[in-house]
Amino acid sequence: MTDLTLQDDTDGLKMERSAEPPGGLRIPARFEARDFYIEVTPDQTIEHMLTIIATEHGLRIEDIYIVRENEDAPLICEEPVHHGHQRRHHVHHRQPVAVTVHYQTGSHHREFRRHASLEQVLDWAIRAFGIDASMAGEFELTRTGSTDELSLSDHVGHLAGKHNALALDLVRGDIANGADHA
Repeated sequence: MTDLTLQDDTDGLKMERSAEPPGGLRIPARFEARDFYIEVTPDQTIEHMLTIIATEHGLRIEDIYIVRENEDAPLICEEPVHHGHQRRHHVHHRQPVAVTVHYQTGSHHREFRRHASLEQVLDWAIRAFGIDASMAGEFELTRTGSTDELSLSDHVGHLAGKHNALALDLVRGDIANGADHA
């Protein structure tokens, strides 16, 4: 395992297209809302990636899993890393996240897999609160107590971090009513 190194990259994936290390691959990854790279060789498996992340964070390998960007199924430990390595790999804790969404004076609760997107949470919340479909596009999610809109592509697990609960507010976003033309 000493041939694997965790590379922190605070600039996200800006360096993704940089040269691969000699004889190895730089796999972009995200864990608990932090972007980094993992250097592996093409003959290593997803289990190697899980091992280095678990070791770096004091976790057991059984407690985390990896999902490739824009995929829904967790990767199998025996799968080689070279397949699709250019896409970001999302690492998550195994426990689901209890999501509470507040809207006006009501709240709804539901468990989500950690790799569920906020778009899935928003779709569920709109149905749960009975919001008319014609108005659905006007709504967005924020962290409870914040006014900052969250990206719908974010994963529930990245926002929850180590925690097993996440509180969000369903809010009506900025509505364009036209503009003055000079």
